[in-house]
Amino acid sequence: MKKYIKSLLKMVNIDVNFVIEKVSMFSLRQAIKEQKMVSMVEKLRKIVPDISQQESTESEVFNDFCELRKRSLQAFQSLCMLDVLETFPAGNLTVVDIGDSAGTHMLYLKNLTEGKFDVNTISVNLDERAIKKIEQRGLKAILSRAEDLDLKSQNIDFYTSFEMLEHLHNPSIFLHRLAKKGKGKRLIVTMPYLRHSRVGMHSIRRQWNKKIYAEDEHIFELSPEDWTLLFAHSGWKVVKEKIYLQYPKKWPGISQLFKYFWRTADFEGFWGAVLEKDSTYSDLYQDWED
Repeated sequence: MKKYIKSLLKMVNIDVNFVIEKVSMFSLRQAIKEQKMVSMVEKLRKIVPDISQQESTESEVFNDFCELRKRSLQAFQSLCMLDVLETFPAGNLTVVDIGDSAGTHMLYLKNLTEGKFDVNTISVNLDERAIKKIEQRGLKAILSRAEDLDLKSQNIDFYTSFEMLEHLHNPSIFLHRLAKKGKGKRLIVTMPYLRHSRVGMHSIRRQWNKKIYAEDEHIFELSPEDWTLLFAHSGWKVVKEKIYLQYPKKWPGISQLFKYFWRTADFEGFWGAVLEKDSTYSDLYQDWED
């Protein structure tokens, strides 16, 4: 259907990309309105006005559509963080963002909780370009692979990891080591929402002929059910979860079209989960690589 629509638009001399972006932006605006995220998006724009350099390998084109899509996802992630903080008493907090590409989320957290929490942040990334951007913003950063991270000496209140697990070759090793060695008892994660699990490897599917970095490639794209199993195996349990959809779901007929569009062009949305340590099943497994 997608190819048919593109062919039809070309036949009548209409800019395909222009139409797709306009439809996508309309969908996103209606989605964040329906899911009550508009005010959070506006707050984030005031905290960090420019997010065009969020990723180290950002594409040359960064337009209003790219900004809205990224900002809407960041609003969802920020709300996930605030949900967890409802259980913490006011005071000092230490938060570790694993896979942080620019320090943006930690700046959001500091500003959104100002007056209630004094937040000490530590960002982790394996890419020196990301570390440089984070440090230029005056934030602490550690150059390390997620799987090799060692924070035994740090008193940590919780970890965050946004759109990172799907980039790891072995997310269970990372999760298990974090559960065993890290002092933080909670972990907030978000990842693409898929109803059926699959292997990503989109650079190979599209036959890209260029160097690929970890942030460019998804390895495993799992459904929430399969992620939940992997968490349990690795020493974590889901205590809270939510889904952000990139389309409005209350429009009969039209919502189904938007769902199909996002499912084929990108992702329907994103899944967020709050995890707590639970070694019930991970202790039963006797052959961990640790």
